[in-house]
Amino acid sequence: MSKEEQKITKELNSRMKEFKAALKDENKKFELMDNIPASEGIIRFEIILPSQNPEEFVDGLFLYMNDEGVIVNAEYYYRDKSEVEVINIPEDYLPVITELFSDLFISEVEE
Repeated sequence: MSKEEQKITKELNSRMKEFKAALKDENKKFELMDNIPASEGIIRFEIILPSQNPEEFVDGLFLYMNDEGVIVNAEYYYRDKSEVEVINIPEDYLPVITELFSDLFISEVEE
């Protein structure tokens, strides 16, 4: 695990302790909720890509859109028989993905 991953994991563990404490104590829960500076609605689409051999592996995209319908993040996943790997897609790929799948987003949201 890299130093950055260790740092992030340490912070996540700290947050989880805070969340668990908030579940046990209503005052801590209200204090936590009152101090959250912002929240944002995100819609996630999963696009399962065609595979030559779906019994062996499946890959696809997780596309995250804000409430205005703008893609704000995308991830690529690869799932084989034993594990799943997910990586962030570079921002410079987003225009290609947006252009290719924009009609799908519109029809999914309208349904």
